[in-house]
Amino acid sequence: MIVKLLNPQGYCKGVSNALDKIDKALLDSSLPRPIYLLGEIIHNQYIIDFYKKKGVILLPEGDKTKEEYLDEIETGTIIFQAHGSSPEAFDIATKKKLRIIDATCPYVNLIHKRIIDYHNNGYTIIYIGKKNHAETIASLKQVKNTNLVSTLEDINNLNIKSDKIYVTNQTTLSTIDLETIFTKIKEKYPKAIIDNKICDATTKRQLAVINQPTTDLCIVVGDKASSNSKRLFELASKKQKAIFVNCLADLKNYEFNNVRSVSITSGASTPFSLVLEIKEFLESLP
Repeated sequence: MIVKLLNPQGYCKGVSNALDKIDKALLDSSLPRPIYLLGEIIHNQYIIDFYKKKGVILLPEGDKTKEEYLDEIETGTIIFQAHGSSPEAFDIATKKKLRIIDATCPYVNLIHKRIIDYHNNGYTIIYIGKKNHAETIASLKQVKNTNLVSTLEDINNLNIKSDKIYVTNQTTLSTIDLETIFTKIKEKYPKAIIDNKICDATTKRQLAVINQPTTDLCIVVGDKASSNSKRLFELASKKQKAIFVNCLADLKNYEFNNVRSVSITSGASTPFSLVLEIKEFLESLP
């Protein structure tokens, strides 16, 4: 079987940065215990389970907010997830003198800074993102009254009177869908400042899927909670036959009888080791 890996593969810089910080924290005996993950450090259950086995306590957003978790914690080290957190969460942890490790993606931090700066200069903020996604939740909490746009219909419901409008977005959206939303916002608010913040790792992966030569099957390796992985699957499915798997075990019962060529892409939070396991398995097939 012919197996082609679409580039890039492996962690993006934001994920590498976050995992490096948690690895160093686990090795640092001077840090107060327990060590908490405030929200999933990244959206990959394989990685989350790995760190839970090492004694890290996960505080999953959904059961409670990050702020509610922090209200209950009196001691320990708090690792803030890569997707970002609210200013209030940082304030609570600081006031309670908890040890803080900020693993927020630098690119997400830049978006938050721009949201705050434009808001302070009198701009109304429109944020394009998936509702209830961790990155979106954090970005909406940077300033009050941020307008969330998740669909084209949401734009019709906007009622902004000011010409001073700043528009930015979640870093892991579909580049194609995002451009469509930007265009419609610009039609409604011609003076709006559009600041496209799709991250480079997301863009490169999506373009690799869009521009790949057609194969019998495209395998997308990633966690179902990973926004950028889901976007890759959506794009791949529009082009050809595609399946979405988390790891090799998901392929054990798949029928490859009529498959002679396979392309593999993966999300920015997918360990490359999982991709290589799948590649080696496929190459072992007749």
